[in-house]
Amino acid sequence: MIGLKIENKLKQLSQKILGPDHFKIRKDIRVFIPESLEYGDFSTNILFLLAKVLKENPYSIFEKYKDNFYKSIPFTERLEFSSGYLNIFINKKILFNFYKSIILKKFDIFKNNIGKKQKLIIEYVSANPTGPLHLGNARGAVLGDILSNIFKLCNFKVTKEYYVNDRGKQIDLLVDTILYHLGMKEYSEEYYQGEYVKDIANSLKEKIDKLSLEKLKQFIISYILKKYIKTPLIKFGTKFDNFYFESDLYKKNLDEKILNFFKKNKLIEEKDGAIWLKLSGLGEVKDEVLIKKDKEPTYFFSDILYNYEKLFIRKYKYSLIIVASDHQDHVRRLLAVFEKLFKVKPKNFQFLVYQMVHLYKENELLKMSKRKGTFVSLEDVLGIVEAPALRFYFAKYAPENTIEIDLDILKKESEENPIWYALYTYARFIGIIRKAKEQKFLFTRISLKNNITKSFNYIKDKDEYLKILRNIVQFSQLISESAISLRPNLIFQSFLNLCKELNSFYEKVKILDRDEFTKSRLIFIIGIINFLEFLFNIFGIEPKKYLSKF
Repeated sequence: MIGLKIENKLKQLSQKILGPDHFKIRKDIRVFIPESLEYGDFSTNILFLLAKVLKENPYSIFEKYKDNFYKSIPFTERLEFSSGYLNIFINKKILFNFYKSIILKKFDIFKNNIGKKQKLIIEYVSANPTGPLHLGNARGAVLGDILSNIFKLCNFKVTKEYYVNDRGKQIDLLVDTILYHLGMKEYSEEYYQGEYVKDIANSLKEKIDKLSLEKLKQFIISYILKKYIKTPLIKFGTKFDNFYFESDLYKKNLDEKILNFFKKNKLIEEKDGAIWLKLSGLGEVKDEVLIKKDKEPTYFFSDILYNYEKLFIRKYKYSLIIVASDHQDHVRRLLAVFEKLFKVKPKNFQFLVYQMVHLYKENELLKMSKRKGTFVSLEDVLGIVEAPALRFYFAKYAPENTIEIDLDILKKESEENPIWYALYTYARFIGIIRKAKEQKFLFTRISLKNNITKSFNYIKDKDEYLKILRNIVQFSQLISESAISLRPNLIFQSFLNLCKELNSFYEKVKILDRDEFTKSRLIFIIGIINFLEFLFNIFGIEPKKYLSKF
């Protein structure tokens, strides 16, 4: 929140300095976290931008308007010029506010109002219910979960949704596969492979004669959703607010409404017995089939209906869809439809496309295919490594980076395994409090609250404490940056950097010294523990469950 406030103040200042010309730079003014605390708590590019308009060098602008900067930027202790950037050091009053809040577990201080209580729906995972989830699906789950938590901190009303493709050719093929295993169909090379199809067939032996084809299809989809999708997702730490079924889109004549809209705008063409949407007229490479010649809607048409329903019927202000990179072409075409035909602004309808996960076994890349049954399921992986290890490892990477994963790394008790290192850091500070209790350093909630000011007065002039506190304050900016850029890995990297600082602090500073300042130091440790738990929660991890390992 601090960074956003500073940014808004700088935009107001640019208007005072430039007058009407401030529109040339206003949208480009940024406040960001510098590479090191020696360059300040926050930095801004405003001097570069002012220099372009005023035709002066950044340093002369800094000198000329230094007083204006000091008066305009809130929370400032001092400002420094460095290589064209304006570096901002916040004052100790702000540090104290954060210090008090983390000790009392009042984490609203890390929230902002980017979302303005607007409705946001985030759809992710959404794997076809034709088999078990695999590691690529798990990566989408981690991105969706973390971003959902970040959006909530940014005051969005968040709905997490799983879209179930419960109709179409792949579902029909799955049904035929099950019928083959029940001795009711001839074999086809197209059928799905894997032990799970035999499991489904076995579950149907006693009831197959009582089910119509439609009821059979519903049973298979429900069985896969419950056993092979929902159950491993819950074990992984992912819970959805809603499961939305594709078949429901065709129960309220929404398909007819959208087709009539396209016809009215002369965007429909019938050829080869099918109904086509003339996307080539919108600049796309080719037209797209909406209704096949067998009268079945295509996945593309269903996705148009589904996203229209989200934005115009359920009236979500923002929609974010997280998909793997093999959907890139589909994403581009959907964006063209909604931006050019339904006039939806790009910021209101977004996709986050992530790269694939490559799993190695004995230095050999495993090929993933549901149809051929050559995949490693999420359930299988969770039998090898614990969910937090996998979640945290995925969180490390930017969405555009391919992940190459060796499960042996996630079982290591070393800094090479990021979750082990983060939990190890947490456990060390929990250990200090445990020893303090053994030595009768006890706090009631009232005595803790009454001693916060005294504790801060002790640490406020000690660099080893203030450095950690300044690192913590920066997370308020990281939360907003991660939400805007859709890059939760920004928080991960700063989390690991904070752990390194904390371990260095742990090894250098003696807390339980039985002097008059021991309680002040212990209050600081309580704040550290509270903040680490807050960060773990963003990643969907409950650290207390894993303390027995340390």
